[in-house]
Amino acid sequence: MIKGEKLLSGMLNKSVSLSALALIAANSIPLIGVLFYDWDSTLILALFWIENLIVGGFNLLKMLVVVVRGKNFGDLFTCGFFVLHYGFFCSIHGLILWDILELGELNPKAYFPNMEPGFLEAFSSALVVLLRFIEMFGGIILLGIAALLLSHLVSFIENFLIRGEIFNSKVKNLMGKPYPRVFILHAGIILGALALEKLGSPVWLLVVVVLFKIIVDLIMFLDRHKEVDQQAVPKGN
Repeated sequence: MIKGEKLLSGMLNKSVSLSALALIAANSIPLIGVLFYDWDSTLILALFWIENLIVGGFNLLKMLVVVVRGKNFGDLFTCGFFVLHYGFFCSIHGLILWDILELGELNPKAYFPNMEPGFLEAFSSALVVLLRFIEMFGGIILLGIAALLLSHLVSFIENFLIRGEIFNSKVKNLMGKPYPRVFILHAGIILGALALEKLGSPVWLLVVVVLFKIIVDLIMFLDRHKEVDQQAVPKGN
């Protein structure tokens, strides 16, 4: 029994290490890009904003998995509300970022000619921001996006599925999970964008912005896993 517990503990520690390595590797790409490949502030900030969309996408996936597992299909309404609330939040942030970086006018009609003015206009404009960023940087930003997707996929599989976060998760709790990290990073990205524009995007400041993001990610990562580990300990032990 004791040997089995030690084996399980070793497996969990390895999974944490793999997730942490994936996170660090994904975050290292912008740092290497800044130091050795002349990545500019627009590319870095665009990549960070896109990661917030990725975070929301995986959080929605977790919510849907919990709905299906528990067969509580009434919670689909909460999932839909999360899409609207989080999506609108990130959309506004993307539009503010585009404006701060002074990248020109957006023309959603060029991409979505049948889109009517209204609530969904912010979503379509943010999607145009995403498409424009990809058009501007092509394969470089796609490489960064792929690395971030892989990092969050590793974390989803190992921590949500294998480590058993799924068994302690509720849809209503998952809905608020991304916001602490996103609030901090949104504020950091906006302040970083303002500073970079004012100071002319010096390399040292770009490095500071990237390191700030890495530190926030690691702190949030360790905090999440500490919470999961505590929940996984059987009561009475």
